[in-house]
Amino acid sequence: MTSEFASLGDGIGSSRNTSSSRSSNDHRLYPSLFPSDDETEDDNTSEFSADSEARATPPLVRLKNPLFPKKEYVDKLRPEEIRWFYKQEGDKEWTPFIGYDSLRIECRYRALQTVEDEQEIDNDVILVRGGLYQVDVAKRRCTPVYWSGDLSDITQGLWFYEYNGQPLEDNFGVPIETEHVAKFLGHKIEEEHPSPQRSRPVLHRIKFTDFYIEWNSPNDTYLYSEAASSRFVRGFKKKLGMQKAGTRLLRGYKYEAVMDDKPADISHLVFVIHGIGQKMETGNIVKRAKELREKVSQMKAKHFCLIENTSQRAEFLPVEWRSSLKLDGDMVDLITPHKMRGMRSLLNNSAMDILYYTSPLYRSEITHSLQNELNRLFEMFCARNPYFQVNGGKVSIVAHSLGAVISYDIITGWNPIQLYDQFVNSVIEGEQQDSDSSEIKEEIHEARQKATAVESILKDVQEKHKQKCGPTLSFTIENMFCLGSPLAVFLALRGFRPQGKGTLDHIMPSSLCKRLFNIYHPYDPVAYRLEPLILKHYSTIMPLPIHRFDIKQKEPYNQMKTKAYAAFKPSAEKITDKVKWLKGKESEDMSAELKMLEKMEEDVQEIEKSIKERKEVLQEIDQTDLEYRIDYQLREASFSNSYISMLTSHTSYWTDRDVAFFVLSHIHPELQDL
Repeated sequence: MTSEFASLGDGIGSSRNTSSSRSSNDHRLYPSLFPSDDETEDDNTSEFSADSEARATPPLVRLKNPLFPKKEYVDKLRPEEIRWFYKQEGDKEWTPFIGYDSLRIECRYRALQTVEDEQEIDNDVILVRGGLYQVDVAKRRCTPVYWSGDLSDITQGLWFYEYNGQPLEDNFGVPIETEHVAKFLGHKIEEEHPSPQRSRPVLHRIKFTDFYIEWNSPNDTYLYSEAASSRFVRGFKKKLGMQKAGTRLLRGYKYEAVMDDKPADISHLVFVIHGIGQKMETGNIVKRAKELREKVSQMKAKHFCLIENTSQRAEFLPVEWRSSLKLDGDMVDLITPHKMRGMRSLLNNSAMDILYYTSPLYRSEITHSLQNELNRLFEMFCARNPYFQVNGGKVSIVAHSLGAVISYDIITGWNPIQLYDQFVNSVIEGEQQDSDSSEIKEEIHEARQKATAVESILKDVQEKHKQKCGPTLSFTIENMFCLGSPLAVFLALRGFRPQGKGTLDHIMPSSLCKRLFNIYHPYDPVAYRLEPLILKHYSTIMPLPIHRFDIKQKEPYNQMKTKAYAAFKPSAEKITDKVKWLKGKESEDMSAELKMLEKMEEDVQEIEKSIKERKEVLQEIDQTDLEYRIDYQLREASFSNSYISMLTSHTSYWTDRDVAFFVLSHIHPELQDL
């Protein structure tokens, strides 16, 4: 960048009070956006007037309005008039940073222009985009904080195309701005644009490789392409006596950047955990978390716009635990037959994760990988958000498929070694009760002593392991959302049986996780219900249907009545009437139908008797209800094919707006009352 443009405008900063320890030259790197009370009006380092200070922090309701004061003379662009943009690989258009981010990036950019010695530059980065990304202004790069990949380029928006508002990249915008200031600084600005039919003299021109810029007046600037097709069109129009056409450029962004244009501090952190199949597409969970984040943002903006002006904000962080694991060292790939190699590789990279987790050799490696990644991300987050825990920030988990099982085991500390120890003790106690022989009792006593010694050794080993590894998680869980989860199958195979008083404590202590939500699609072949593991009779009760996001009047879930599945209950009265009518007939042709109906009548009476007995039993059981519902089922599409849905439903949760609405309304329970 040229030194001439580096002097445009002033530095910027935040009007909020912040406490940080910086080096003595930081006043050069982070000059103040607004003059403090003790600064005099004749301070040459600041060009801001009281009016510009008042304009800098307008109320939020004005953020979407053009805020520029109408200028009479050409002046240098103020930081508020400049907007920084980012563009990810594959994107066609630049996306503007919010005003708060743009001002801080501009502050950093201007500070870099004033530092002559590169060693004096403090290479700290700026957190942007809700704190999920960081910007290195010197390298013009925007990178994610909590995951890898997902890189973006950044550019400074000085000049913009009028027709779409996109910026000219700064390698063009900076020299254009430099020429504009050098040529027209202090010139009077025309109030009205000239008529396009009237020919205008060219006051100034600057040429680039593929295009050139012409100024017809201080506020009338056009870009003309040098491409062959563009030259042909201009020549053809010239022969017809038409004025040459170019692309009009506008100076300065259409909306003024203000420090109040920023999101609220994060009050709820949500970890998004993947299940099987991550090995097939590294970084897939980053994409899935982004899709869920975008859907939740859409739901919040459309249905809960009032929360935008509060201090409540949830943020979703992807957790990738699979890609760093070696496990068998690709041994399974070596023993995979070559026939149908593609399908076999697909199974190896997806369903094989379930076998790995059930293996005693690899289970702990998988568990520790997810546990360490969760703790690492939480520590990183708290380091960048030091007031999160002080202000009562909450943490939830959204876990998909096998990820829900691993998360459950980490939260509860489930260990198969402990389960085996309990099983051995129960067997010994059972043998002691069944045996009357004194000799056997003595052997059992010795066995119990040995078991106690083994138990003591195991406890010592576990204590040392806990001291070495520290606590399981560095935080407590507010909510756990299971998406398409087989957790119920794993618990059933571990010996969990319905019992208790209908509380979550039977499968997960509420002290470890306050609420558990099991969300599934009716055609998802991997998902299973959890409620019947707590109370058996809930196998006859339908899960609660998840509300459609676009329904205006939504009944609160805690007020929805339980509904039983429709039972097979044929009408015995109608069959009996039919039998009596046939008995009154003498025809032999009806004897076969008569016998069939008599047999059916007997069967129906048996069924009704069984149903009556079952109802009597259920009436006794039904006195116990769940403390709150756990199973929630998505609604089926109106014209869906069951076989196609079975193939696609397991991965459909990330982009489902009903799921996004459900998660949002339970992360912020107060929204359910709006």
